[in-house]
Amino acid sequence: MRLAVLLAASLACAGIGFAKSAALSAHVKDLETLQKIIQYLRGEIVTAASPLPDAFWETGRRMRDPYRDFLQDISEDMRRPDGKTLPAILEENTAVHLADTRLTKEEKEELQEAGCSLGTGDRAMQKANLDRYEARLMQRITELQKGLPERKRLCQSLGIMGGLFLFLILI
Repeated sequence: MRLAVLLAASLACAGIGFAKSAALSAHVKDLETLQKIIQYLRGEIVTAASPLPDAFWETGRRMRDPYRDFLQDISEDMRRPDGKTLPAILEENTAVHLADTRLTKEEKEELQEAGCSLGTGDRAMQKANLDRYEARLMQRITELQKGLPERKRLCQSLGIMGGLFLFLILI
């Protein structure tokens, strides 16, 4: 019985390492999804000349949850005549829909800042703001991908070694 508990605890430690490794990949995937959103929004705003609520709705149609709900709820909130400002709408929907993503607090704040710049200026200015945000996203993705394989192996190795260490100590 004691051996079974030790093995289960050791395997749990290894599992934690592999889960952390998967979370690193999921973070990069979330940033790549944000990049796609920016590209679709730019197309809707600049090329299709869609109003902002329509641009968010159409972009949301192309995404999967939680990003679909995030974008489409922004669109619905923008159409309501309750007087909410775009920054308030973005802040509320980011907190509700993107809480379970791997995005950091800073990345969520940058997303909100980029979104707030959409309601101001002409289409060229909105395009320039989206281009700047996309460039920052691409830089962040590149930085994360640079060391991703090593960090994933490190997390997996530490999980396995932690499990073995726990097993040896408790024997």
